[in-house]
Amino acid sequence: MSDDDSLVEEFFSEVNDKYYPQVLEGINLLDEEQIEEGIEVLSRPLHTIKGVTGFMTGFEPASGFTHKVESFLKKMESGEVKRELPQIALAIESVNSIFILIEQLRNTGTYDPEFTASIESRLLGEDKLVAGPADSGLNPIEIESVDGAEIISLAVNRLYLASQRNPVKDVLQNIGTGRRVLFDFSNTLSVGSSLFEVMASFSQDLEIGIIGMNSLCSANFHTWGFSRYLTEYDSRENFLSNNLSGANA
Repeated sequence: MSDDDSLVEEFFSEVNDKYYPQVLEGINLLDEEQIEEGIEVLSRPLHTIKGVTGFMTGFEPASGFTHKVESFLKKMESGEVKRELPQIALAIESVNSIFILIEQLRNTGTYDPEFTASIESRLLGEDKLVAGPADSGLNPIEIESVDGAEIISLAVNRLYLASQRNPVKDVLQNIGTGRRVLFDFSNTLSVGSSLFEVMASFSQDLEIGIIGMNSLCSANFHTWGFSRYLTEYDSRENFLSNNLSGANA
């Protein structure tokens, strides 16, 4: 193993053991609109990630992207950026995206420039936005019962806030133990890891499947390890027929 390989392995060990818990704590604080506290918790792991990826061969794009996320959080902390729900949702989305990016670079040696460019353009222009990624005012889910299963379709482009997750939690709490639930992500561009966390918390009592995730949602899902609790299927039909061969590894 080369020195570069050893550095990468050591970095991702730190990410898994130390940075993920800190970042989740910071995201939860932002979600609760405790802005100063959330940014303070996030500042140390993000600053370290920015520094380390800056001198890891092939990970330089993650350093530059993390720097832009840090700048946005500092503007929010100082009041230069509004602290309304769309801005908070964008902050959470951008922090999640750092980890999606470093996993892309680790697994493939490359990344999707359109993915980072889209977020960066919103970070730079956020102070001019009136509406944003929170999809305010929209019911975030639609529910139907099919063949003894509950189908929950996400009906917003981006889902990052507690106000959007709470209806999901409420629905899951009212579904009887042992029932089958399928989440359809077909209409959703991106979601926060906190949504998967809510879903996973019911996985002992419910059989929960997912279909329709795009590459960004799927990257977030696998980056945070939620495939241990939730099963991805390639179609609604395979889920309904309980065809485990239709489940995606």
